[in-house]
Amino acid sequence: MSGDRRGPVRRGAPRPSLVLKITALTTAPILGVVVAALFVVNHRVVDQVNRNVTADLSRAARGFENQMASEGENLERVGVVIARDPKFFALLTLPKSDRKGAEFRATLEGVLRDFQRDAETPIFDVTDERGILLGRGGRPERSGPDFSSSPMVRAALAGHPERGYMVEDGVAYRVAVVPISIGGSLVGSLSLGRSIDTALAERLSATTRSDVVFVVDGKAAIRTMSRSRLADRLAEGPLDGTVRRERDGSERFLALGGTLSGPSVGGTVGFVMVRSLDRETAVLKRIGEELYLTGAAVIALALLVGFLVSSGITRPVRRIVEAANAMRQGNYDVPLPIRSSDEIGNLAAHFEAMREAQRHEIERLEEIDRMKSNFIAIASHEILTPVTTIRAYADLMADGALGGLTDPQREGMNAIRHGAETLARLARDLTNMSLIDRKELPLRFQTADVAAIVERVAAQIGPLAKSRGQSVTVRVGGPLTHPKLDADYLGLAIRNLALNAVRFTPDGGAIEIEAGSRGDGIEIAVSDTGIGISREDFGRIFSKIVELRDVNLHSSGTIEFNSSGFGLGLSIARGIVEAHGGTIRVESELGQGSRFTILIPRAFAAGTGPASEADDGDSLALAG
Repeated sequence: MSGDRRGPVRRGAPRPSLVLKITALTTAPILGVVVAALFVVNHRVVDQVNRNVTADLSRAARGFENQMASEGENLERVGVVIARDPKFFALLTLPKSDRKGAEFRATLEGVLRDFQRDAETPIFDVTDERGILLGRGGRPERSGPDFSSSPMVRAALAGHPERGYMVEDGVAYRVAVVPISIGGSLVGSLSLGRSIDTALAERLSATTRSDVVFVVDGKAAIRTMSRSRLADRLAEGPLDGTVRRERDGSERFLALGGTLSGPSVGGTVGFVMVRSLDRETAVLKRIGEELYLTGAAVIALALLVGFLVSSGITRPVRRIVEAANAMRQGNYDVPLPIRSSDEIGNLAAHFEAMREAQRHEIERLEEIDRMKSNFIAIASHEILTPVTTIRAYADLMADGALGGLTDPQREGMNAIRHGAETLARLARDLTNMSLIDRKELPLRFQTADVAAIVERVAAQIGPLAKSRGQSVTVRVGGPLTHPKLDADYLGLAIRNLALNAVRFTPDGGAIEIEAGSRGDGIEIAVSDTGIGISREDFGRIFSKIVELRDVNLHSSGTIEFNSSGFGLGLSIARGIVEAHGGTIRVESELGQGSRFTILIPRAFAAGTGPASEADDGDSLALAG
């Protein structure tokens, strides 16, 4: 008996149907736009809310400080009124010899208690003119801190009221010290203080819309929040006025800590203001949930529409395939739109004609683009001849070689000369751009010193930067000899970057040009402190005729920069760099300046550009 030696039939992996492919193609853009829009909207709104809460917390901290200062001012006013009352300072007029008896002590303490009740202050201390404590209203048994060394008492004995804080037995007090004068003579000082308690914390919390934690000697002494562990952790953190993020369980918080301004006796007093970030963004969270539900509905609708569209598109194709299979089996009686092999041949011929028409259209567009490049090259070349003549005669007339000129006429000649220079520069840029488009840039490779190229560019832009009060710094490190460079064209690329830096940096800013070895290549970087570039514009700033100028963010009084040109500088720079086998990338943030970096490998095949490379940071690598 013979066995079947054939192995199991191998089936290829299941392939998606044409309907699914077309559905994916038709719905993918819609799904991408919806998902990206939801992500961007949610991210930006949440980020803006976080910034708003942070700014509001900083403003609340300033209001907190103002209210604590107001508490001190109120205490000072009460102290001034009491210190001027004859019933109060009468005992201080007695000779010092009479102050040693028990009767004086008892009388003084009675007077202090009476005035302390009226002032409603737990701290009510009196010193003599040397800062020695004479009496403490309501708590004579406590020794308290040494007032003779207190900076507040010393200031009061010098004739100046002072406000600050005092820590006694772990309790913090808001204190005001005022001088006591009799007939123009200083006889002592009066210290008033109210405790920093829960009632004060709650008043401040209601005013600032934040939970308040008073920190005494590094510990959370008074708090309005129920989360004791979070309060203790915040009290241990830095109290330097910075906003920090904290998390307690699943809830997120923003906290701002600081030290209360003014001298302190017996310990340190600080505060922490806390906001629940989750409570602040609760409304935003509900809006986000509704947005996601809406997005899910849009996605479902897009899938349905895509499926209907793909079904409609593929229905004739399926019928054609069914017809072909039926005719292959000799069945011409099926109810299908195609009845013979001739019709299938005609349909195939029609499709081939459509493809041929598409090829002709692509060739026609390529020819138009080639003619456009040739026209730009010829036109820019022809412009240079009359422009050169105009500039030459303008120079002769401005210098007086063709006769004397009045001052207005000389200014007019200078304007004509500058206009001719601008037109000549534009013609050269158009010529270079046309050569780059056609990959016909006439590079002459030879050994060149990149350091010399960088220094030459710095010398060229130096007068322009100086006219705007800008500084130009050059940093060159290591041997920078390259075996295969066109020094003139690479210098033009660096100069275009440097001119852009001068143009978009405000008056008084700084431009820095650096060059050094990096791996197997040479890196040149041009940095500035200008207006910066938004991340959304990174992908198009190197395109032709792109202008990102904002006249509100940069200015210049020179003719050189009254116009931004034709937007070809960066595009030409990229074309030159890529013709050297290199890459150019940008790192920038709005308002923070920009940094353009060129990397030229030491070895490459002339006439070919490198593959696009992705940068790990915020930079963007651009290649042909």
